[in-house]
Amino acid sequence: MNTTFFYFLIESSICLLFFLAIYRLAISNLTHFNWMRGYLLSGLALSIILPLIKIPGQWSHSLLGNALFDKPLSLTMMDPLMIFTPKSIESGMQASSHLSDWESLIFVLSAIYFIGVLFKSIALFSNLLQIREYIRESPKHKEGKYWIINTNKEVAAFSFLNFIFINGDYKDLTTSELQQIKNHEVIHVNQRHTIDILFIEIIGILLWFNPLVRYAKNKLQEIHEYIADEKTAGNGEMKKRYAQLLFNLASEAKAFCLSTGFSGKQINNRIVMVSKTRSLPRHKLIFISLIPAVAFLILSFSYIDNPTTTVQANIQNHEINAGNNSSLKIGKINWVNNTIINTDGLNKILGLKTGDEYIKENFENRIWSDMDGIATFYLDKGYVFSKMDILENPTNEGVVDLTITIYEGTPSKIGKVVIRGNKRVSAEDILARISVKPGDLFSKTKIIESVRALSSMGKFDNETIKPDLTPLPTESNSDFAIVDVAFEVTEK
Repeated sequence: MNTTFFYFLIESSICLLFFLAIYRLAISNLTHFNWMRGYLLSGLALSIILPLIKIPGQWSHSLLGNALFDKPLSLTMMDPLMIFTPKSIESGMQASSHLSDWESLIFVLSAIYFIGVLFKSIALFSNLLQIREYIRESPKHKEGKYWIINTNKEVAAFSFLNFIFINGDYKDLTTSELQQIKNHEVIHVNQRHTIDILFIEIIGILLWFNPLVRYAKNKLQEIHEYIADEKTAGNGEMKKRYAQLLFNLASEAKAFCLSTGFSGKQINNRIVMVSKTRSLPRHKLIFISLIPAVAFLILSFSYIDNPTTTVQANIQNHEINAGNNSSLKIGKINWVNNTIINTDGLNKILGLKTGDEYIKENFENRIWSDMDGIATFYLDKGYVFSKMDILENPTNEGVVDLTITIYEGTPSKIGKVVIRGNKRVSAEDILARISVKPGDLFSKTKIIESVRALSSMGKFDNETIKPDLTPLPTESNSDFAIVDVAFEVTEK
């Protein structure tokens, strides 16, 4: 699992905290129960959706300006070497000292996360099977569109989808009281409260580590009960008798976790809500707070697409990215942060100057691919972790100004040099042929020469010869990073 997914989990958790804080501070004491139910469900859904929203490029430009979204080019190694492995790609400004630790942490966190997901998924499946067993083993009959399950389990009455589970002997209830309970559960079924619970259970699997999901589930189940109580209690003397029924049912009996129904844990709150004065209609305006909250979170956490096209003012930018406008010329070439070579030296290696035709593909080759280009220069100087950000700034005269910011990082030396995959050819013979030696400054050119030397031996499959780099943790006071090099070979 990559870091992007972890960022998604973190952002989802923060969104959920934001929505639940509003609920706790401003909404939880109201009696607009259906609105409260809608708020909680919307908050849960938006907590998952908002971090995934991508703001359209045109909106991004109008909101935040064009310069922020100019597409950068990041320097990485290209085929045929493939010498940058997932273990060695990291921020260009950092050496490799923290790479292994970070990867190990990501691996451990991923393992813990997926174990938690598996455990929660098994728990949900087990609970579904338990309900299935209740239905199969208990006497049942159908009343309209509802199935009444006469369970002999010592559990409070509950409902699941269109199944109503009632133990007629529980608490020695009278026929009238059982009918009130049944009416209560019918409201749960009609309101489809089971769907809400299954929805939050799925979110609970995804965000199993977040206790706020449990809090949201408890509050949602409370609201389900408030809705059913409000419709069942009636007025006057009926409301008093219903409150007394709730009081009689108060116990430590635990409601089934995938159900909504009579639960001793919530009885006291429910008795209070039955007799509580209803909130005024104007209090519904509080729910409008969801709108600015959503807007704030979108701007805070949403990923923003880099646009490939912009409005008319940036038509030339589109033509640059397409690489097919032969009338564009190179304007100023500005180099930033270069220390090991001056601007004139970089311009000489680049081989392009002000006034030359600007063809994006050719430019990228001079940066990335060519053996005598900028990337190779830095790699031959040992700067394995260097990076470049290139800003293209088209003007109104058909000229493109270029600003290349270089992050050189820490130079690297070769650590161990090993051979893998050889069986008949000795490692000593192979090492004698290659030009990469322990203690040498890292060099892309020497890596390529070594691959060619192995190929010229005629004993290995040329298509499978591959160098592999492994950066090692580096002391904070060290002037060089250390990179172990392994050559993978397959004998013919």
